Amino acid sequence: MRHHVKSLIAAAALIFIATPVLSANPSEPASKRSPLAAGKKIYGKKCGTCHALERSLTVKSDRAVWESTIKRMIEKGAKLKKGEATKILGYLSARSAFETKCNACHDLQRPLTTIKNPEQWQATVKRMAAMKPAKIADADAVAIAQYLSLVTTVKPAAPAAPATPVKPPAK
Repeated sequence: MRHHVKSLIAAAALIFIATPVLSANPSEPASKRSPLAAGKKIYGKKCGTCHALERSLTVKSDRAVWESTIKRMIEKGAKLKKGEATKILGYLSARSAFETKCNACHDLQRPLTTIKNPEQWQATVKRMAAMKPAKIADADAVAIAQYLSLVTTVKPAAPAAPATPVKPPAK
């Protein structure tokens, strides 16, 4: 049990401080590179004003529990603009889905140290979702693939095949 707690804490720290490469174009805004990037950024900025972020990073809850928690924080005075709660909810529920579903079959370090692009993560998570005992729901599988694309180093997509040169018409 003690080893499991240490592993979870180490994984949470790694996830939070990881600086992923999300796109081949680093000048592209983070919000365009990953649907969860904005939620992670808002979470770090807004939730950290009242308490240590490590506190909530140790919680493993489903989407409904996170939604209830965020509503409770707003009632306690958390200042969120329209849409920010939904983005935070997406990030935290995807993170929790990853940690609870993937940890059922293997340790969390394995996927966190794997280098893949978003399409490869989608394929991997889809394959894993069909395996027992996990049986991951489709919505969770999509969220997990997005989460892994956000927090891991992204492998560049294979370059497109060069276009066949067109010969100019004969004179």
